[in-house]
Amino acid sequence: MKKLLLALSLSLVLFGCAPTEEAETSSVLQESTAAVSSEAAETVSVTISLTDGGTVIAGSEKTLEVEAGANLLDVMKENYEIEEADGFITAIDGLAQVEASAETKAKYWLFDVNGEPSMVGAADVALQEGDVIVWNLTEM
Repeated sequence: MKKLLLALSLSLVLFGCAPTEEAETSSVLQESTAAVSSEAAETVSVTISLTDGGTVIAGSEKTLEVEAGANLLDVMKENYEIEEADGFITAIDGLAQVEASAETKAKYWLFDVNGEPSMVGAADVALQEGDVIVWNLTEM
């Protein structure tokens, strides 16, 4: 009789634990799925290209997957060869700004965000889904 009661008690304990473990496993699975979904939601696609006097530089256009809100300057440093001075980009992929001289006009790197000239520096531009950035080596 004691063996029967012990066996019955053990089976109740085991069955009593099963739904809790199943619920915990389900909860962990849901949390993992949510974490993966939120990670996927945190990346955005942006397009960056370089122009010289309005002409697209061959091979310069890149469509990149970046973290939402990433700053443009950091993205440029990760994907192009950048030279900078005093917080300003002075050369991109070996194409440098030109200071004015008796023979040449000055040329500087300026950029547009979604077709509009940026009013802030690249370090202050937080990238969002679908942004189109055009860097133009502009004669002044």
